[in-house]
Amino acid sequence: MALSRHHTAGSAPMSVLEIIQQAEDFDFDPTRDLRSWLRAARMLLTEAALCEQDGNLQMAYLYLYRHAELVVGKLPLHPQIKEPMFKADFASARKIVAKNLMKLEQWKPRITMEHQRYVKAVERRNAERQRVRDERRDDEHERISSGDLHRLSLVGDEEAYQDLRETLNAADHRQLAVDLARQELRRRDVNRQSTRQAGISPHTVASRRQGMVLTTPDDEDQGGSRGQVAGSRYDERLPRRDDRRPTELRQDFTYGTPVSQSYQYPSVPHKEQRMSWDRSPAQPSRYTDNSAAPPLPAKGSFNEQLPPRPAKAGRPEVPAAATQRSAAQVTFKPNAYTEGGTPLRTVFLPPTLRTTFLNLAHSNTLRNLETCGILCGTLISNALFISHLIIPGQTSTSDTCDTTEEGDNALFDYCDSNDLLVCGWIHTHPSQSCFLSSRDLHTSSGYQIMLPEAIAIVCAPRSNPDWGIFRLTDPPGLPAVLGCHQRGLFHPHDESNLYTDALRPGHVVEGPGLKFETVDMRTM
Repeated sequence: MALSRHHTAGSAPMSVLEIIQQAEDFDFDPTRDLRSWLRAARMLLTEAALCEQDGNLQMAYLYLYRHAELVVGKLPLHPQIKEPMFKADFASARKIVAKNLMKLEQWKPRITMEHQRYVKAVERRNAERQRVRDERRDDEHERISSGDLHRLSLVGDEEAYQDLRETLNAADHRQLAVDLARQELRRRDVNRQSTRQAGISPHTVASRRQGMVLTTPDDEDQGGSRGQVAGSRYDERLPRRDDRRPTELRQDFTYGTPVSQSYQYPSVPHKEQRMSWDRSPAQPSRYTDNSAAPPLPAKGSFNEQLPPRPAKAGRPEVPAAATQRSAAQVTFKPNAYTEGGTPLRTVFLPPTLRTTFLNLAHSNTLRNLETCGILCGTLISNALFISHLIIPGQTSTSDTCDTTEEGDNALFDYCDSNDLLVCGWIHTHPSQSCFLSSRDLHTSSGYQIMLPEAIAIVCAPRSNPDWGIFRLTDPPGLPAVLGCHQRGLFHPHDESNLYTDALRPGHVVEGPGLKFETVDMRTM
């Protein structure tokens, strides 16, 4: 199972122990280069930060716990762990785990409360359903339709825990998704600019975010101090499924450096409204733009409605669809699955990105040299939006394209500083057809082990078709390629059906109007 995994949108609130069970359920291959695992660990931190920002604390908890399990429970078993070149990065990762322990502890009460409310809602709904059945049985004259019983049932558990977010199919609402993404990205840009104006560099923000502790008013009221847990042992801080769990997390792991008081991790709202299983009316989101007039009244209610309020002058124009909803009010459900049944979040791709990339690669293409770029994006409402095309430092031949070590380092530093997830890659085949070579398969596997939705775009200008969007099948493709240790340019694999189209059908959706930024690191 890929290191980054998730449950479907709208799934029931889990208990802390259920989250831990999922967090521990991932594949670790010690034969893969340690550098790739350290980078995967950094990606988990980014996913946790984005989930926290999206209001999804249980998934943020899952990713932080998985990060801890990977760094402290798995990486010490890696054969390269003693090499001096990895010493500093591994030590830094362990320090981040230590600091994030407090965050996990602070999130536990909220996660537990939401799960308990869900359990009580289920009990109430079951009791009501039984009451209706009893009344139907006792009173033969009062007929209750099967539809009423269905309404009171827990088919799929959806009725009991449906929160205030509207669940939509991403492919059917692509324009809405693009509008919401543009609105949310503008909001994040404003926050980022405010941070920079305060004199805090993006790199500093990223470093602090990865290891900083969330402080809540409740903690302050109780006189809690972030430094009070310094010296706690790792195995005492993280909850366990039971005392028989054979995990390396039980090893002694002591830390004694108090967390810096100079920066407070952004507070996450309690979202009491979201956890109200009584479905009380939703409060307006603080991100909803109110500049547009309210919707027209429904037929038959004209006399009951107030006249439309005129739009305020001087406000920036916001897409009409987004004025009715915000990213905090919508979640996009997966509409595609792996061959093993794992849901894949929708990836929204800017339609013009491919043309922009081909223009950047044109000079190399004329010389029959491959060019590669990295697709980076962010998480909004349980969907991935590609927002950056990054061209790292690289070396090229007619059949290969590899990022340099310096290019790799610059790429991931940039991603860390800008809260970006690596969503895949794009590359040219100047003189070949549109397919994934054996070497391409290995490259793609590295991205998919970090993010199951990661894609590979191939541009073959001299071929027909001249482009395609692919992912490794899972299974058999991803496990087969991960288990292959051949490194030849073109080598055979015993398995067939190693990769598949990710666009038609698939989890990739082109989003008309979706903007993206191009960063060419070859000239930096």
